[in-house]
Amino acid sequence: MGKHLGTLIWVVLLSMLAANPLWAAEEDEEPAPFVTPELVVPEPASAVMGWIDSRELQSLNGSWKLLVDPMQVGTPGGFFGGWATTRTPVDAFQLLEYSYPDAADIRVPGDFNTQRQELFFYRDTVWYQRNFKVEAEANTRYHLWFGGANFDATVFLNGTPVARHKGGYVPFSVDVTAHLQPEGNDLVIRINNRLGDDTVPTGRTDWWPYGGLTRDVMLVATPEQYIVNAKVVLNNDRNAITAEVATEGFAAGDEVTVVIPQLDISQTARISDNGDAQLSIPAQPELWHPGAPKLYRVELAAGDDRVSDQIGFRTIETSGTTIMLNGEPIKFKGISTHEEPIGRDGVAYSEADMRVLFSEAKNLGVNFVRAAHYPYSRHAARVADEMGILLWEEVPIYWNIAWENADTLAIARDQISRLVERDWNRASVVIWSVANETPYSESRMKFLGHLIDDVRELDDSRLVSAALLGDTRRELKHVAAHLAAHGQGSDIASDQEKAIFQGVLAAAGDAAPEPGSSFTLVIDDPLGELVDIVSYNEYFGWYYARALAPQMGVSEQTIRKLMLQFIPQVTMSTAFGKPMFISEFGAGAKAGKRGEGVWTEDYQAAVYRAQIAMLSQSPQVQGMTPWILKDFRAMLRTLPGIQDYRNRKGLIDQNGRRKQAFYVLRDFYNGPWANTH
Repeated sequence: MGKHLGTLIWVVLLSMLAANPLWAAEEDEEPAPFVTPELVVPEPASAVMGWIDSRELQSLNGSWKLLVDPMQVGTPGGFFGGWATTRTPVDAFQLLEYSYPDAADIRVPGDFNTQRQELFFYRDTVWYQRNFKVEAEANTRYHLWFGGANFDATVFLNGTPVARHKGGYVPFSVDVTAHLQPEGNDLVIRINNRLGDDTVPTGRTDWWPYGGLTRDVMLVATPEQYIVNAKVVLNNDRNAITAEVATEGFAAGDEVTVVIPQLDISQTARISDNGDAQLSIPAQPELWHPGAPKLYRVELAAGDDRVSDQIGFRTIETSGTTIMLNGEPIKFKGISTHEEPIGRDGVAYSEADMRVLFSEAKNLGVNFVRAAHYPYSRHAARVADEMGILLWEEVPIYWNIAWENADTLAIARDQISRLVERDWNRASVVIWSVANETPYSESRMKFLGHLIDDVRELDDSRLVSAALLGDTRRELKHVAAHLAAHGQGSDIASDQEKAIFQGVLAAAGDAAPEPGSSFTLVIDDPLGELVDIVSYNEYFGWYYARALAPQMGVSEQTIRKLMLQFIPQVTMSTAFGKPMFISEFGAGAKAGKRGEGVWTEDYQAAVYRAQIAMLSQSPQVQGMTPWILKDFRAMLRTLPGIQDYRNRKGLIDQNGRRKQAFYVLRDFYNGPWANTH
C-alpha cells in the first residue's frame, strides 16, 4: 500500500510539473520566479497639454498609499500576480501578498526619500495608490496630468496600464476617458528612481535623485474638441504678437480666437488640416523687464474650449559679444540654484517654495537665476515672471551620457521638447540649456546637436546654451606655468617650492611666462559654434588647486594662497565672437566655520573676491551664476562633520543662514554692476 501510494504521489507531482511551466523547469535551469515579462504600455500624449492652470481641474494631490518593492515583484504577470489594483481578501483563507489599505501614507506632491527616513537612500521601485471619484459628463474628455514622476513611471487605472513615461522632471498626460468608472477609480503608479548608464540623467549625478510623485497630479476635463497648447510670443521686431495654436478634434476651417483685453486685441484664425492655427497680430505691448515685469491676460477660444494665461512680452538676442534684452544691453547678475526648499530637506514642489527660494536670490541683487540641472516645477517660471527674474532652464544631461544610444537620445529629446512646450510662454525664460559639463567627443556633438536643432525648431524666441567643462587638462597646464612664474616672486612659496617652480618654467622653455604676467584663458570647445552663449564652469581657487598641487609637487596650501593672488590676473574669453557666461564658480564652506583653510566662510569669501576681480576685467563675460545659492543634498558629498551628504558651496546653508560670501556677491551686484540693468 505504501509503495503504491508513493508511486501515485510521484505521478501526481509529475502531472503538476507538466501542467505548470514554472514548476517544470529543466534540472539544469535556475528557476526565476521574479522575472516578469515587460508590460506593453501606451506612451503618454506626445504634445504637452499647456495652459493647465486655467482648465477645469480635479486635484489628486494629498494623501496616497505607498508600497516599497525593491525586487519588483508587484509587476503584473509576476510571482505575486501584480499590484496594479487594490484588492481585499474575499474570505479569511485568501492569501494576498500586498495591501494598499494597510500601506504607509505618503504626501503628493513630494518625494518618498525624505518623507520616510528608511527610504532616504532608496533608489528602486515603489507603488503609489489612491482612489478618486468623478462624475463624468457627456461630450467631455478626461486626462490624467502629471507634473513630474521621477524617474520611470507606469500608470494603471482600474487595473489597466494606460501610460508609461521616462524622465522625472517634465509633465506628461494621458486621455483616460474610456477607463473611468462611475462608482470610483483605482489609480496606481509604479515608479522607479534608479538611474543607469543609459538614462537621462545617468546614475552618477551630483544631486539627490528624489523619487516619487514629486509634482502635482490632476484630472483635467476638456471638451471633446480642445486646445492642446499654444505659443504666444513677441516677434523679434517687437511690432507683432505671434500665436501658434495646436488643437485636437476640430475640423479644418474651424476657428481659434486670441484675445488680449488690455491691448484691445481680438483676432481669429482658421484651423488647418493638421489641427494647427497661426496668427500674427500687430501690437506694441509694454515690454517685460526684470525691473518692470509687465504681464498681460491672454485668452484663447476654440469651439467650447476656453483657456487663459498671464504672459509677458519681451525679446532676447545677442549682438556680437553683448546680450540684448528688448534691444538694450544687459548683463546677467545671477546665481545658480537647485530645486530644494529653504528650511527642509526634499524637493521644492510648490509655488510657495519657489517664492521663498527666489526671494532669497533677489536679496542678492540678482536679475537672473540658473535653474540647474533639470526642469523645475511649472511654478518656478511663473513665479519668476511675476518677480522679474530671468531664467536659465536646462535638461539633466550631466557629465557623461550614453551618446550613441538611440533610446537615451529619445529620452533626452522628449525631455527638452516637454520643457520647451511647457514654458515657452514664460517671459522670464531666456536660455534653454542642453547640457552641463560634458566632455569632448564627436558622438557628444552629434547628440547635443539634435537637441539644439529641436529647441530652435520649437522656439526660436530664446537663446540656447550649455555649461561647458572646457579642456581642463590643457588649461591646467597653462595655469601651472603662470602660477610657477607668479610663485617665483612671492614670499608665500618656500625655497624648495620656488626651486620646483623654476623647474616648471625651465620645462616650458620659450613659452614660459614672465613673473607677474597676466593670463588669458580661451574656451574653444567646438560646441561653442552651435550655441548662442558660450557658458563655462570654472573653479579657480577650489578644484584647480587640488588638482595642481600633486602634479607640481608642492603643498596645496601654497597653491591655494598663490591662486588667490593669481586669479585677478586672469582674463576669461572664448574662441567665438559670442557672449561669454560664467555658469559656475565657487568654493565650499560650512556655515559658521571660520578661520584659515578650506571649508571656512573666510576662504569661500576670498575666492569670491578674487573671482569678481577676474570676471570684472573680462570684457567678453556678460553674466555669471556662481555655484550656488543654497547648500543642497548630494550623494557624492560624504565628508563627515562638513558635508554630511550636502554640497556646501551654498551662499546660505540649508536653513537659510547666510555665509560671508553672500554679502561679497551682494555688494558687487548692488555696487559695480548695479547699473547693468
